[in-house]
Amino acid sequence: MKQHYVIILVALFAFYCCSGRDSSSPKDKNEEDVSIALAISKQSRLYTAEYRVHKIVTHEDLKQLKGHILGFDFNQRLSIGERKIAIPIDVTLQAYIDFSKIQETNIERQGDVLHITLPDPKVVVASSKVDNKGVKTHVSFFRSDFTDSEMTDLTRQGVASVVASVPNMGIIETARQNAAGLIIPLLVDMGYKEENIVVTFRKDFDEHDLGELYDNERSTVKLNKKD
Repeated sequence: MKQHYVIILVALFAFYCCSGRDSSSPKDKNEEDVSIALAISKQSRLYTAEYRVHKIVTHEDLKQLKGHILGFDFNQRLSIGERKIAIPIDVTLQAYIDFSKIQETNIERQGDVLHITLPDPKVVVASSKVDNKGVKTHVSFFRSDFTDSEMTDLTRQGVASVVASVPNMGIIETARQNAAGLIIPLLVDMGYKEENIVVTFRKDFDEHDLGELYDNERSTVKLNKKD
């Protein structure tokens, strides 16, 4: 009978020792996740993509004669009242990811696979420039020329249309790929196998998500919500 007690005690001691050496305990995993989050967050805000867009803003301003006579409505375009303009603009867009916002809650594990969800990319207008030499206008004799204020407003509308196309132009995907290309080597240096690292983002974006993507405060051109 005593031999049975000895065997049981030895088995319990061995189980205890093995449990104490288990590197995959919840506490250890949580500490690892915190370390990973801290390492990534030190990257701060990194600009991971840049697109340069050339656009020609066109505008046609026509005078029309409208009225009602002898029971008929009429709407006649007056060629003598035409005003047209074409404004070439160059817009530089940059996309960044604010790694400082990452937390341990952005890290999940599935066996040996490390799954990291990075913060959403943000896009800014880094610069916008009008090619003044390339501006073309056609103003009829009876119309006044385009004012500086009108040209500034048209240019702003052109920049707004470039920003509106952000979800469909590929800059977001480029920013994501480049961000993953920066983070994966960092984790490999920390001892993780590249094939076990999965970097993803919260969601895919479309034209309805522009408000989430565009950083109005850090852009050189401020756009109203209606834009």
